[in-house]
Amino acid sequence: MPNQYHNLSNQNIESHILFYGEQKCQPDEYFEGNNLRKNDVLYYVIAGKGTFTSSGHHVVKLTQGDLFYVPRSQTCYFQADHNEPWQYFWIGLAGSGTSQMLKSSNLPNKNFLRQIQNTKFFATLKKIYDILNKKNSLLNNIQIASLTYQLFYHLISEFPNHPPVRKAPKIDQYQIAINYLNKNYTDPTCNIVELCNRLGVSRSFLYALFRKNTKISPQKYLMKLRMEAAKKELTNTTHNLKEVAKKVGYGDEFTFSKAFKRYSGVSPNVFRGN
Repeated sequence: MPNQYHNLSNQNIESHILFYGEQKCQPDEYFEGNNLRKNDVLYYVIAGKGTFTSSGHHVVKLTQGDLFYVPRSQTCYFQADHNEPWQYFWIGLAGSGTSQMLKSSNLPNKNFLRQIQNTKFFATLKKIYDILNKKNSLLNNIQIASLTYQLFYHLISEFPNHPPVRKAPKIDQYQIAINYLNKNYTDPTCNIVELCNRLGVSRSFLYALFRKNTKISPQKYLMKLRMEAAKKELTNTTHNLKEVAKKVGYGDEFTFSKAFKRYSGVSPNVFRGN
């Protein structure tokens, strides 16, 4: 192997957590951000409901499992619901590369993400918050620094910067959704949350759109694509279950086998034997 030497240019993606906290709000309790923040802040809704808006965006209703983002130097307003006031935790981010990394994701297009609880992004966010609440130590600080960059990695990879399709007619949005699922169902990262983020719509809107056009939910449509493709693989090939699972969008054969049995009533092996 020939000798090699390469210079790595400065990517300037420095970022760190400056502050964090948690609050269980009172009914109708609100925060008005006329006193502009100097840092970017991520809020995750642990429980309850509320409303949120930031400069240039409409008011949205958010609930448990949603995340909203207060950019530095932007006005914002958020208020707890009267009947089910929300509880949230937050982390404040600083550093010369923070804004650049956030802008590489879809988050600044709306300043919120819906139902992120099953994403790697949230798993990393929760892990960071849990470690922040432990005793301060060098090892914990190193782990937090490492996880902070993992957080941005998952944010950008799971929620890439796709401008929301806000003005497309419903029938066009439906066709975009169908095309996305048909094209990407073999990818394990293809999911309904990502589809909603691409379209810039809520899960309830997408559910209604699919029920009207296909009579089933988007999740069941995705499941049907994967399971019918799996049936063809089991019938026409000798691929083992691990290979079949990978070809139809599952990370492992155990999750695939459970899903297949729920869908077909029999295990993949029994289906292949029959």
